[in-house]
Amino acid sequence: MAELRPGIWDKPSSFSSTTTKNLRQSEHFLYDFLGLGQTRFPSPLSLAAGHSTESTFQVGLAIGKELASIGVNWIFIPTLDLLSDLTEPSSASQTFGSNARAATDHAIALIEGLAAESVSACPNAHPPGAVLEIFKDQEYPERGDEINDESESPDFFPIASIIARHPRNSMQFGAAIHEFPEPERSAQSIRAACELILRNKHRFRGPTVSSLAETPEDASVCAKHAPLLTVLSGLDMFRLPKDPIARDASISILKAAVASNALPSPMVSAAAARVATFKAQFLAWERAPNPPSAEYSLTTAHNLLARRTFRASTTAISESPSPLLDLAPNSILALLTPTVPRRHPDSPSDPFEPLGQALSRSGFRIRHVPYTLSAGLTGYHLPFLQRAAAVVFVLCNTSSALIESQDEVVAALHSTLRARDAIPIQQRPRKIVLAASDPRDLRDAFEGWWAVCCYEYSRGALEAAAEVVLGERQATGRLPA
Repeated sequence: MAELRPGIWDKPSSFSSTTTKNLRQSEHFLYDFLGLGQTRFPSPLSLAAGHSTESTFQVGLAIGKELASIGVNWIFIPTLDLLSDLTEPSSASQTFGSNARAATDHAIALIEGLAAESVSACPNAHPPGAVLEIFKDQEYPERGDEINDESESPDFFPIASIIARHPRNSMQFGAAIHEFPEPERSAQSIRAACELILRNKHRFRGPTVSSLAETPEDASVCAKHAPLLTVLSGLDMFRLPKDPIARDASISILKAAVASNALPSPMVSAAAARVATFKAQFLAWERAPNPPSAEYSLTTAHNLLARRTFRASTTAISESPSPLLDLAPNSILALLTPTVPRRHPDSPSDPFEPLGQALSRSGFRIRHVPYTLSAGLTGYHLPFLQRAAAVVFVLCNTSSALIESQDEVVAALHSTLRARDAIPIQQRPRKIVLAASDPRDLRDAFEGWWAVCCYEYSRGALEAAAEVVLGERQATGRLPA
C-alpha cells in the first residue's frame, strides 16, 4: 500500500524504503489551474459547451506545458462522472456534461494533451450507483448478467473507454462510504466492482487511487475508516486527507495494519506491483523541469487560448438578439449577483466584480447589488429594481440544499418586476438571466427573460459572457448534451 505526499513517494516500513522526488502530484481540479501554472483555463463543462475536442486537446497541451515547467507530472483530472440530476451544483462544472460519448471524447482529448507533455492524468470516477447496488447484498456475487449489463451502461462508458485507450494509466475512484449504514459492506461493493468489472472484464492493469478520504466531513471518521476501507475496497493507493491530524492518524493506522498483517498479503503485494510499474513509467518519462524563464513563458499564447475557449463556450438560450442592443447608453442597469465562495486566492473579494466592470464598457450606469440565498431580496434591492432600465440577474447555486432558497429568490424577483408590467412596454425593464455555474439553474422559471450560460464564474468566463449580454458578439456555445 503506497502513501502519497506532495513531492514524495513513500512506502510503509514493511516494504523496502523508496523515495523519489521525481514523482509529484497535484490535487487541483481543472478550474483551479491558476494555482499551479500561469493561466486560468475553462472548466470541463465550459470546454464541452464549446463542442471542440481539438480545443480541449490544446488546453490539455497548454496545461501540460505549464505543469511540467514547475515539475508536476501527475494530476488528478479529469472527472469522468456524467452530469445528472444527482450531481451537486458545486460539482457540475467538473463534468463534461451528460452525454457519455461526448464526455468521453473530451476526456480523452484532455488526457492526451497532457500526455504529450509527459504529464499523466489520473481520471476521477465514482462507480455508478447501480453497479454498487448489485454487490451490496453479497460479499462476492456471481450475478454475471447484471454485472455485464451495468458495465455497459452510459455511466460506465467513459471509464471503459479510457481504460481501453490507456490500460496501464492510473485511475481514481471514490464513493460516499459514510452514507452507507455498513461502511465495510460498501467497501466490498467497490472491491467487487473493481475486480470483476475493471480488472477481469476490461483488463485494467494500472493502479487505482482512493478518494474515499475526502468524503466524510468528520476528519476523525476519515482517519479511522478511509485507509482500511481503501485496502478492503481493492484500491492500490490512498490520497491522504488535507486535515493534518487526520492525515497523521491515517498514516499510523495504515502502517499498523501492514505491520500486524491485518491486511491481506496478496492484495497488498498486487497493489505494490502495480504501483511499482506505474512509478517506473514516470522514471522513464522523467525529464528536467523547465525553469521559469522569459524564453519559456507562454503566458500570452495560453491567455489567448483560454480567452478563445471561454468565448466559444458562452451559450445563449434565447434565439433573439440581446435586449440591450437598443438600450440608451446612459441607462441604469441593475446587476444582481449571489454571494459565492472565491475559487482562487487571487480572485476579487466579490468574484462577480469582473462582470460589472465588463458591462460598464457599454456606457450603462451599472448598479451592482449582491444578494444572499439565505436573506433573499430585501428592501435594499427594491429601489434599484424600480429604477432600472435593465436587470441582469445572475444565478450561481453551489449546493443542492439551497435550491429551494434560490427558487424563493427567483419568485420574489418575478413578483417585484411584475409590478412594472402596467407601464408601457417600451418603459419596462429588459430582463436578462445568466447561469454562471450550473445550466440546470435555468429550469423553466424564466419565461420572458433573455437567458445565457457561462458555466463558471471565473474572470474569463464572465468577461466572455458580458460580450454576449451586451450584444458585442453572438454566442457560439451549445448546452452540453
